[in-house]
Amino acid sequence: MQNSRITRPLLIVVAALSILSSVEARDRRDTARRRPTGDIVFYHGKYTETDLLPILFSQRTDYRDAYITVIGYSHPLNTNIRWIDFEAEAQLGIHSGGMKHIEANGFLIARTAPLFGLPFTLAIGEGLSAASRNPDYENKPKGFRFGETTFSFAEAYLIQRNNPDFPLLLASLQLDTIESRRLLNYMMVEAQYRITDAPHSPAVFMRIHHRSGVFGLYCPPDPACGSNYISYGMKWALE
Repeated sequence: MQNSRITRPLLIVVAALSILSSVEARDRRDTARRRPTGDIVFYHGKYTETDLLPILFSQRTDYRDAYITVIGYSHPLNTNIRWIDFEAEAQLGIHSGGMKHIEANGFLIARTAPLFGLPFTLAIGEGLSAASRNPDYENKPKGFRFGETTFSFAEAYLIQRNNPDFPLLLASLQLDTIESRRLLNYMMVEAQYRITDAPHSPAVFMRIHHRSGVFGLYCPPDPACGSNYISYGMKWALE
């Protein structure tokens, strides 16, 4: 009789623990199913002659009439180091305006955890960029540049000689030829805000889309080749 008094409460506790365990496991499975498996990425950007660091720290831009429209897919790698999460992204970009070619990029992303108690994150990405042809604006002849037109030193001399009032001092001086390549390094810097309580958890972001020769690794180091686009876009989570 005494054994049955002891055994009965133990059986009740075991049964309760089993029920709780099964509920918890089901909740974990449901959470895993609800967790986004990745983002559809879309953005549009405008070309700027300004280098990456002045854009970031001086907010200075020198725009040209060239644009890029990008669609891509970003996948979480479920890997983190302290408060940094990692993703992988692949994308296809179509250039319009002053340049007309296709660009494919693949890269890894390091993203902060949400900052300031908001669904706001900062990210930096690093990888490779391949263009369908050598981008026109990444190649610059030496001479005097007026917008998208460059005069050689000899041409500028003749123009100034025949027309002394020509505003040669307003031109930017390109002392050396820049020779780019179809394959360059890809880098991006991004600020993102995600609307977590809406369907597909949409996010809005601002991204600097950057191609570069990495100090001579892909093209002659001096002067450096590359391009920058200041871009704005949206993401939609796949659930």
